[in-house]
Amino acid sequence: MYVRHIFTLLVLMAAILARPRPAHAIDFYEIQIYDTDTAPVGHLTLELHSNTTSTATGKSAKSQTDVYQIHETVEGTYGVLRWLEVGQYFCTAKLSNGDYEYSGSRTKVHFGIPQTFEWPVQFGGNIELDYMRHAAEDNPTTLELRPIVGTSYKGFRLVGNFAFEDPFSGPEAHRGFQFDPSGELIYKLNRWLSPAVEYYGDMGSIQPLAKVQEQQHFIVPALNFDFIPQLELNLGVGIGLTRASNAVFLKSIVGWTF
Repeated sequence: MYVRHIFTLLVLMAAILARPRPAHAIDFYEIQIYDTDTAPVGHLTLELHSNTTSTATGKSAKSQTDVYQIHETVEGTYGVLRWLEVGQYFCTAKLSNGDYEYSGSRTKVHFGIPQTFEWPVQFGGNIELDYMRHAAEDNPTTLELRPIVGTSYKGFRLVGNFAFEDPFSGPEAHRGFQFDPSGELIYKLNRWLSPAVEYYGDMGSIQPLAKVQEQQHFIVPALNFDFIPQLELNLGVGIGLTRASNAVFLKSIVGWTF
């Protein structure tokens, strides 16, 4: 309920703004929901993110998605404190011509607020600096501030990510923050399987806000496998909901904690 009220408030605040303009595209280098938990203290976690768009229909969708390109990102995360981790990303992409290219790097600080761990609702955040190649991103240098809210009920876990991005360079620079909401509802079916419904959106600059059909919104049915404690395995299929996101993408995350 609390998460829904926050999301509604943010949408209403943006909706009252004036002239619309197109949104940009969701981040295909990292399609992931952040929770308030972090890597174990003193442990290194390595993840491989693989994402590709399989189809895109219509001029608007094709202009905002890299059809048939494969985005591969290696993420290393180290647990510093019980509630704090730091991470580094190395991004690559396989282009339509078959060539692999280094796309850039990212640095993150991800944390939970320990005072809320015993509350019905937990809070945290993620701060990320992206420094990508101009050839890979229109806005290569970007600061992301991502508040995180999570709550659990019996076997269910609901998490909301409310990311605000501010490009420092590129065509979107100096136009204010862009709003990229995401979240998931996950259910612990048994000890090794947790199905989920994930959501990823790109609403563009919050001032002014793009029209709904010019925004990107994806629903992602996903499966999380927990065969052994060290292994992380997430598989999902993204389905676009608007004219700008009339596409299908495939995502996977494979991680191992040392």
